[in-house]
Amino acid sequence: MIIHANVFSYIIALAAALILSLVLRLPLLPERPMRQSWTISAVFPTAILAIGFYAMVYELGYQGYIVALITGIITALFAKFILEKVVPVPESENQEEGSHE
Repeated sequence: MIIHANVFSYIIALAAALILSLVLRLPLLPERPMRQSWTISAVFPTAILAIGFYAMVYELGYQGYIVALITGIITALFAKFILEKVVPVPESENQEEGSHE
């Protein structure tokens, strides 16, 4: 189990990811119903990825506030521009979106 004494680094990574994702105009919350939504938002999965990426970087030996800030920035950029290419929307969601238009 991974337990770290430096919680401020996680908060910095989380805050940087949230602020930059809002600046990049990601919605704060996903569409409703949230359980079935594949909309990328600032809260999910951006914030969760920021905490996870910082935990991985920390375990590799890179620590500190600057590393947390950079990790948060990279995570927000990843969520905005690359995440849908890595994890595409399921086929059933694509068909439903096409039928509404």
